[in-house]
Amino acid sequence: MEMMFVTKKQSERECQEELVKCRDRLQRRPPTANKHYGLVIDGFSLAHVFKGYTDLFVDICQNCVAVLCCRMSPLQKAQIVQLVKCSNEKPVTLAIGDGANDCGMIQEAHVGIGVMGKEGRQAVRTSDYAVARFKFLWRVLLVHGHWYYVRAAVMVQYFFYKNVSFITRQFFYAFFNSFSGQPLYHAFFLTAYNIFFTSLPILVYGIFEQRVNSDALQSQPHLYRDVRKNYRLSWTEFFFWIVSGYWHALVLFFGSYFFFQGDTLGPAMWDEELCYDAPYLMFSFSSNMETGRLEHLCLLFAS
Repeated sequence: MEMMFVTKKQSERECQEELVKCRDRLQRRPPTANKHYGLVIDGFSLAHVFKGYTDLFVDICQNCVAVLCCRMSPLQKAQIVQLVKCSNEKPVTLAIGDGANDCGMIQEAHVGIGVMGKEGRQAVRTSDYAVARFKFLWRVLLVHGHWYYVRAAVMVQYFFYKNVSFITRQFFYAFFNSFSGQPLYHAFFLTAYNIFFTSLPILVYGIFEQRVNSDALQSQPHLYRDVRKNYRLSWTEFFFWIVSGYWHALVLFFGSYFFFQGDTLGPAMWDEELCYDAPYLMFSFSSNMETGRLEHLCLLFAS
């Protein structure tokens, strides 16, 4: 990796000329050349960058594999994080520090991590997560970050799915009761549906789900790319869950309607409470089973 240095610049003009040279150097790089560049810039030169050359600086940083900012003030650390966070690509930023001079940077980033070290606990108190050693960042990102993203994505979309399926059956029922407002479900079922019948499976899923074990995630860092692209919360995934909710509501409602007719099970089986309560239990069971099945189907379509 070839390094580019922007250090000890005494004026804005000198800083601009050096940044332009770095940009031209990156642009002259052949597209097929497997050559990587890194940038080193100090706090004194950054003071000139923030006066009007931020776009040029960000453009250079985006074409480098590593950027090292040294001898910076606490305010400059926070400004760098804000500059990256507000760039055109809108990336998710993470800042990690171990001292009081890192607090502004940690608070400015989307995710802040504090390292418990010899410089005190100020960084830990202002951070979102705390680690005892810097080396633990590898596992925090590749393992726990991956697991948490998958769990949260499935849990959020599952709540949309089960409520769409639950209420759509009430909409279908309105065509059979002349839009009188008569509920399809008992009042207790309306209350207990989200509290008791469909809460435990997704709760267990959200706590213990490990789609890929920790050893594989740490040994194969490229698996993090799928999470980084946010494909599990894309519009395609969201509409897949919603359409599945409408489809299951249609099948369960009309399937129950025809199944519990007198000609199917005999006159003795036709009972109003049975007609309402049994489909409800069938739907609750189906919603719980879909927690894992729909998640695997989403993975199939995504791949």
